[in-house]
Amino acid sequence: MSLRVDWPYPCGLRGHMRTEGESNLAPTRQRLETKLSKVESESIGLRFLIVFVAAGLGAGIVSLFLPQWLWHPAVVEIRIPPQILFVTMLVVLILSVYLVRSESELRKLRVLTLQQALAVQSDRSSGMYDSVTNVFTRALLHELLQREIARAERNGRPLALIMCDVNNFKQVNDRYGHLMGDEVLGQVASILKECVRGSDHVVRYGGDEFLLILPETGHEGSRVVRERINERVAEWERTHRVTDVPISVSMGMYLHVTGQTPEQDIAEADARMYLEKQTVAPRNLTADVARREN
Repeated sequence: MSLRVDWPYPCGLRGHMRTEGESNLAPTRQRLETKLSKVESESIGLRFLIVFVAAGLGAGIVSLFLPQWLWHPAVVEIRIPPQILFVTMLVVLILSVYLVRSESELRKLRVLTLQQALAVQSDRSSGMYDSVTNVFTRALLHELLQREIARAERNGRPLALIMCDVNNFKQVNDRYGHLMGDEVLGQVASILKECVRGSDHVVRYGGDEFLLILPETGHEGSRVVRERINERVAEWERTHRVTDVPISVSMGMYLHVTGQTPEQDIAEADARMYLEKQTVAPRNLTADVARREN
């Protein structure tokens, strides 16, 4: 019995969102937020000093030129040499200018920090997704699979992997060039994304190979996904084929066994995919010859 929860509507009608990749940036965002909070607290202290100095300076000016506003009806007589008064006011003025300048530098630092944060996140995001297929890159595979394995073992839930390989892809590249090959890869990747849930992961493993990571999915759920992919690829072949080379997908399914490493899981799925590919290749060759004769 599968624990996979399937949709009540066919594949291709559900949006495919990716939030796990963004959560990988959480530690970086947290560190940046901590730094910004520290800078903000220092900025608040400087604002307080600026206001305090400005209030003191204003009170001094008022008491100097309009003493009756502050000291009325009493009279306070203070004898200060003009030189000392001038130096005092000059020091207060310089201090105020310095504090204002410090506040400006802090603002620049905050802007620079935010710009660096955006640059870091942009670089990380660009490295997360393959530019041709718009799925996760292999660089994230170990991290994604390790996290899903830990979750599955901790909760005692199934975890399925499906290794996919595009049949006859080399012929497409050889006959029509790499641009057409990229187009085929993009179409296949779109089909794979449409046929899995938003909580699943689609990774470009390399070349024309993709790895599907399906949490909460047992054997029956994997079989359903496999059938959906075959149906959608066959439909695309009939209606949107871009070359005369027949395209299909060989798939190897494997369920994670507690204690195995990500590398072992991938190797098992890869071996099953190649086993299927060896049986599919002769059928594709026969179909291609028949098509050419017709």
